Amino acid sequence: MSERHAGTEPGTISAVFPSLKAARSARERLSRAGFARNSIDIDRDDDAFVVSIATRDENRARAERILDAHPVASDLREAGSRAVEALQGNRPLALGLAALAGFALYGLTNRR
Repeated sequence: MSERHAGTEPGTISAVFPSLKAARSARERLSRAGFARNSIDIDRDDDAFVVSIATRDENRARAERILDAHPVASDLREAGSRAVEALQGNRPLALGLAALAGFALYGLTNRR
């Protein structure tokens, strides 16, 4: 997980991560959320890595929430939203999956 500390400049949010992989994951989550990749920096601080992002005040709370979020939960949430978007964009697939689930449920409940 991350440990947050105040940024060195106004409008800068920073979080400390224990590994480069975790810091890169945080940078990726921020960029997927719409933050500009060139506004996100990763710096080494002894054995830790500091992710800093320059952002406007109205986006500060969202950036803090993303930096504090658990990466697995964030990835699951994003995968779920992509699946919902795919189903909403493809009505026949959604109807087919609903029918298949109905047949499976009917078959399981009518076993003797």
